[in-house]
Amino acid sequence: MIRNVQWGAVALGAALLAGQGVRAAEPPLNDSVRQVRDLRDVAISPDGTQVAAVVVASTAEGAQSHVWLLGRDGKAARQMTASTQDDQPGERDVAWSKDGASLLFLAKRGKAARLYRLPMAGGEAASLVLTRPAKGPAVAGWDLKDADGIEAPVTAYEIAPDDRWIAVIATDGETAARAGEVKSKDDAVRVGRDDLKKARLYLVDAASGAAREIDLPDNAEEARWNAASDELLVVTAPDDDDLGPAQRLWRVKAASGAVSEVAGAPRSVRRAAWTADGIAYLAQCEEDAPPGCAELFARNLTTQTTRGLTRGLKGSLTDSYVVEKGGGALVMLIMTGVDQKLARIDLASGAITWVAGPQPVVGGLATNPAQTAWAMGASGPGQPPAVYLAAKLGEAGVKLSAPAMLPAGWPLTPSTRLSWTNAGLKIEGLLYQPTLPAGAKAPLVVVVHGGPSGVFQDRYSNLANLLVAQGWAVLATNPRGSQGYGAAFEAANKNDLGGADYTDIMAGVDTVIAKYAIDPAKMALIGYSYGGEMAGFVEGRTDRFKALVSGAPVIDQFSEYGTEDSSFYDRWYFGKPWERFADAWRQSPLARVGHARTPLLLLQGEDDPTDPLGQSQEMRRAMLQVGAPVVLVTYPRETHRTLGAAFSAQPTREPWHGADLRRRMIGFIADAFAGKPPTEQPSPSPASAAEKAPKAPIPPPRSGEVAGV
Repeated sequence: MIRNVQWGAVALGAALLAGQGVRAAEPPLNDSVRQVRDLRDVAISPDGTQVAAVVVASTAEGAQSHVWLLGRDGKAARQMTASTQDDQPGERDVAWSKDGASLLFLAKRGKAARLYRLPMAGGEAASLVLTRPAKGPAVAGWDLKDADGIEAPVTAYEIAPDDRWIAVIATDGETAARAGEVKSKDDAVRVGRDDLKKARLYLVDAASGAAREIDLPDNAEEARWNAASDELLVVTAPDDDDLGPAQRLWRVKAASGAVSEVAGAPRSVRRAAWTADGIAYLAQCEEDAPPGCAELFARNLTTQTTRGLTRGLKGSLTDSYVVEKGGGALVMLIMTGVDQKLARIDLASGAITWVAGPQPVVGGLATNPAQTAWAMGASGPGQPPAVYLAAKLGEAGVKLSAPAMLPAGWPLTPSTRLSWTNAGLKIEGLLYQPTLPAGAKAPLVVVVHGGPSGVFQDRYSNLANLLVAQGWAVLATNPRGSQGYGAAFEAANKNDLGGADYTDIMAGVDTVIAKYAIDPAKMALIGYSYGGEMAGFVEGRTDRFKALVSGAPVIDQFSEYGTEDSSFYDRWYFGKPWERFADAWRQSPLARVGHARTPLLLLQGEDDPTDPLGQSQEMRRAMLQVGAPVVLVTYPRETHRTLGAAFSAQPTREPWHGADLRRRMIGFIADAFAGKPPTEQPSPSPASAAEKAPKAPIPPPRSGEVAGV
């Protein structure tokens, strides 16, 4: 299950493997993380009285996602769906039929994911079976038996307002011929051709399940109906986006299937929707900013003019929005620093009106067709994810009952909002502190988010509370490059990864040491993805930390650029490595490894396509060869996303990987704070004369770095 690359197989212990309680060495709260749940999609019934949500079961329960009907007026929540086999991931993407008679959702309960329709009056859910014969049109129907052809897995759907049609996006299934080739070991793949499966758009008759394909040149990514249910907006994209975004926006007539491209739509278009005089969509920021930075645009289809509505916003748009009834405005979730707020955006003027939310971070938004009720997910430092229901926007709303997100007795550590200035920018962070005896000082764990354009928000944090339970203070920082502060801030670490963003973090460390009861002799820094990369940048840069933990990092920009699943995002930051050699090397943690001396724990998923396994292996080898303390632990079957969930103490499908990862991380930090060498550290191998030479001192600060770092 778990393989330690550095020293071979590592036994977890019979009690852990058998699931028998908590071992003596288990850190406080770590085993009970296996009882944590999560909350995702929210959908509200047409009459506005019932709310369905997708709840992710705990790791101990299998971490499958299920549809729940949330409770109100004293009624308990009720689980509506179940996937009973271990290989079934559960249900997702819940929606109500427009007549309120059914709940629809996606689930994989056989070889392919299907769309299911669950009658609210009772009975089993019917599944949409969609197949592609070798010749002729698609064959589809509800609970269709013995259909000819290869079943196409459904990935997304959108119900028409009149309930007559369902727009379904489904990916080509594996052909029988290809399955035979694989079985006979004739399974060579020409990458970019043999491994392609097109995502197609189908219009499905909601009553019969009959389907017809809409002819589109690229993969269908999303579809949105107009109010009359006679036309769709569809976004498509090619198979490979490594050369940059190449989305296209189309209008599709439901009756005829006629397709026409929307002129003037940018190649980064996404989340398109119909408005009163045309369409609205998100697209890449007009300012120079990392890929994914979004602005809102409105296009009048009569005058063929486009207006940018949010340029200069000191925040970041999310993909979650609702077109207000009448089509003259949007209600959108916007990141603003450590908050995430509701806002009404007038489509004529671009004026933004902020709407009060029930918690600092509003994370999900849904309404009924008449917009007489609004449901939203929300969280704060003292409130795990919950759903609130209000009659209109701006009202406090009623918190609905749901299954418990946390085990009994889990702490609700308050956050302290901090700000400081570094190199001309205001930087924000969140500090979580343990309860200490008078006069005592807490060790500090600095947590760095992924991205680089991620963000820490003032929501409930499983990881922060787990670390505080060890008696440690936790500092979560949003250095330059973070979302939530506008395009210019998000772009401020371009060609400077590990530069001023590093000094932003260190300035925050100095701020909390000066103002709070923090022990500067006991500090650690941890992170995942770009946070893990930052831990690599810190290695060899300063000796202020006693331990560093790096999850799924980039270590060598050259090798990572050529082996990750897409390089377009990285290319914005520093260009093509063979053209910008010095820049790519300067922004590789490997460049400073010759000065490494701080104990480093590397945590890596073996099936990570985003930051592949070789990155951690390179860092481990280099640190061993310079005589620096390092431990690398790899986890089979884990991808970038799944191991990231384990790192942040979220539910995962692997029953013990998360518990093991967090136990190792906490133990590694605790040993460092106690002055102990890393556990499982091997005996040093005989060194050459060059390796026995004294280590070079840590380089002096570059211009603009924090003094003493």
